[in-house]
Amino acid sequence: MEKWRGKSALVTGANSGIGAAVTKKLLDLGLVVAALDKQTNYLQELKMVAESKGSTLWVLNVDLSHEEEIIRAFQWAEDNIGGIDVLVNSAGIGGTSSLLEGSFNEWRNMLNVNVIALSLCAKEAVKSMRKRNVQCGHIIHLSSNAAHIVPEYSPFHFYSATKHAVKALTEGLRQELKNINSPIRVTSISPGIVKTPILKNCLGDEIDRLCYEKNTYLQTEDIAAAVEYILGTPAHVQIHDLTIKPLGANN
Repeated sequence: MEKWRGKSALVTGANSGIGAAVTKKLLDLGLVVAALDKQTNYLQELKMVAESKGSTLWVLNVDLSHEEEIIRAFQWAEDNIGGIDVLVNSAGIGGTSSLLEGSFNEWRNMLNVNVIALSLCAKEAVKSMRKRNVQCGHIIHLSSNAAHIVPEYSPFHFYSATKHAVKALTEGLRQELKNINSPIRVTSISPGIVKTPILKNCLGDEIDRLCYEKNTYLQTEDIAAAVEYILGTPAHVQIHDLTIKPLGANN
């Protein structure tokens, strides 16, 4: 992992859940991290802790549903930390309704964050890496096991569709990077149930409680450890889609 020390990473959805755990892991590995989120309360606390340990964390308040804010964040990275070597697309939002009862705005918001922002961040990261002729750049998409199945719980149906899109986008980006003989690698991580705020945020306390009572689940640190593993593989190794399930999971 020494090759990454001093390199720059950008993490989306970094204020909570998997994004927060990944941000902390990257700081521990010696990377300079630009952390993006609409809410930054946790990140501001982490910044003080990181600085006390000699690490560098930059906190950017960014709404990923707005193109201009994403472009501005990557330009900031170019101007202030020399560009991006690692991108972790961790931001994601869920839905509250079935396909028969869902709303246009909810679907659009999920597409904006889970699919379009992810694609735009990847595009800007590749641009930054190629501009500097980076030889070990890496893009990691946080997807879901919902990219490989269609869950029976109806409020997950549109969310699942966005994760199926991430699966296609990961392969599409791999093909395009291959076609231009780029050394940049792209990986998606497809976790099963992880203990994060996403269920509580979109479906409320009761569904959140029942989900974790009835199912085995992963911790956010498990996914952060997977990011460390992916970054630690040799340059000729392409971890394409890493599926991680809690022991005893139903699917």
